[in-house]
Amino acid sequence: MDSFAHLLCRGRWALFIALAAACGNRVLPPLPDAAPLGPVSIEASSDTLAIPPFGSRQLVFHLRGAQGEPVPNVVMYFSILDDSSTNGDGGAQLSLSSAITDSDGAVTLQVIAGQGASEQTPLFTVQASAGDALLDIPIFITTGALATVEIMPVFPDPSSINNPVTATNIYFYDGTACANVSLEHPPPPVRQVQTLSVTDPPATFTSVVTNGVHAVLGRAADAQNNVVAEGCTDVLGASLSAEQPMLILLPLPRLYPSPEGTFQAVSGFTFTTPLPGTASAQTTWMALSNDGCDPASLWLDCTIDALSTPTADNPLDCQPVAGAGGPLGDLLAARRAVTGGSSSCANQLDAAGNPSLDSEVYALFPAGSLDGLHLDTLPDELGSALTSLTVHSTLTVTPVAAANAFNIDHVLTGIDLPNAAVHSLMTMTDLAAPSPEAAFVSGVSRAGQLVISSHGFTLGLGAAARFAFAASSLAPRLGVADVSAFLQSLLNLATSSNGGTVVQGCDALDSLLCADVGQAPGCVRAACLLGIDALIQQLDASFTALEGQGLDFFLSGSAPIVDQNGDGQAEALGSSSSSTPVGPGLWSATFKSSTGSTNVYGSWTAARVSAPSQ
Repeated sequence: MDSFAHLLCRGRWALFIALAAACGNRVLPPLPDAAPLGPVSIEASSDTLAIPPFGSRQLVFHLRGAQGEPVPNVVMYFSILDDSSTNGDGGAQLSLSSAITDSDGAVTLQVIAGQGASEQTPLFTVQASAGDALLDIPIFITTGALATVEIMPVFPDPSSINNPVTATNIYFYDGTACANVSLEHPPPPVRQVQTLSVTDPPATFTSVVTNGVHAVLGRAADAQNNVVAEGCTDVLGASLSAEQPMLILLPLPRLYPSPEGTFQAVSGFTFTTPLPGTASAQTTWMALSNDGCDPASLWLDCTIDALSTPTADNPLDCQPVAGAGGPLGDLLAARRAVTGGSSSCANQLDAAGNPSLDSEVYALFPAGSLDGLHLDTLPDELGSALTSLTVHSTLTVTPVAAANAFNIDHVLTGIDLPNAAVHSLMTMTDLAAPSPEAAFVSGVSRAGQLVISSHGFTLGLGAAARFAFAASSLAPRLGVADVSAFLQSLLNLATSSNGGTVVQGCDALDSLLCADVGQAPGCVRAACLLGIDALIQQLDASFTALEGQGLDFFLSGSAPIVDQNGDGQAEALGSSSSSTPVGPGLWSATFKSSTGSTNVYGSWTAARVSAPSQ
């Protein structure tokens, strides 16, 4: 035994082999036949080994079963793997190329070093294998002192980690600096990567050379194995002590994914107070049912007003001015219902106590035909439709030269009024919006949020309200989704018999009025047509009041950057799912109309439809 130890210490392995071969030429017993081997793993007495040039060190390998139990009587194989990036193994040798595990599942291997060429880089690796199990142990050849380091991951701002950390992998790179280690795609280190749970003690690495520089990389992952925090720190070998382990704190700042790409966004706004222009639009539509004899009384107002020549002081607005309509206007005005008359149209009288023209025109409409239309609910339906708004848009986010800064091209693609009785997406082409795009909008990535500066559009809210109101409120009543067609269809319900011929609309009105005041047929037909056109313009213009001049919709806000697969790129901006740790984005919006402006907050989410161009 003394002679064997002497040979090992002197590194004369070749001589030992020669002497062994000369001892009686004994035949070694054959290795047992391989038997089916279940799941096993290999453990070693050290995760690395440092040996002086031409010296030797011992490694003990244990073979464990699935439950950690020793696995005896199994052949374990050993080999040296050269690292082509260094100067090779320097002539190193092993005492065994294979051996049978003992009753404890163990094999003791002697590693004999050759010439060392580096003081800090592992020169070669000893690999142990059994069945499908492999274990690599990096070997240093050095005369320097060795130290033990303990690595503790630290999260500088735990509140910024949206996804809870479940495991942190610690990579230790001997003889290199963090500047040479890719954080996005870290190369496999020679040493085994250690995985820590949130409650584990620090990761321990032994046989660390006390000179040069060593890089320590940490990558923290959540339950879905998404990397959520990452960091690297350089360890100066000269700062280590061979006498006691050194605790090194490894800061792992939160990783924030890039928001680059093209996203389809959906933004929702709820108006707790009416938008400017809503009240005036409702008032205009209220005129169809403001009086007990409406729409007959309104029809008369528009017709009599059209008998006069429009001026700046007396526009054609369905509000007749006394005496402006000439003799015919005066005759018709005298037959109107007196103020304060009966609320029942059939009982309304003129100043002489006779049935008024208002009640007679109302009677042109078939009995019950107006009741079923519920014209009095139109203003409320319009107001309800304008209590919420959904905006569809596309955001294209591209980086600029400044760090964490981006350029955003935001394009509106459609509008929906979800509280309208019938609603559907209206495209910006449908609405003929002149400025649906805001280009060169500045954005910045800050603490996992994409922050977007203020930018403006021409929204076309009035056109959207007109479109939705016509489809949801007008079409169900008379089958036409157009303001002009609706009013024409409404007044065409009025009919009369003229010489045995049934006439409608302005013809029916003309037949009644001209006979009533003793005028020739056709006395008011032209005025009736002009008055209807004026009323159509008023009803249509009520929606225009919802729009401002030029840019009338402004947005600024932010949204969480959501990386769903951990590849560093955002798949979404904000989330509407309750199962995710982030919520939707937030807009601060300003809506401008011809009568004022209002500020409101809205929520939004966006899904990536196109990855950033490479």
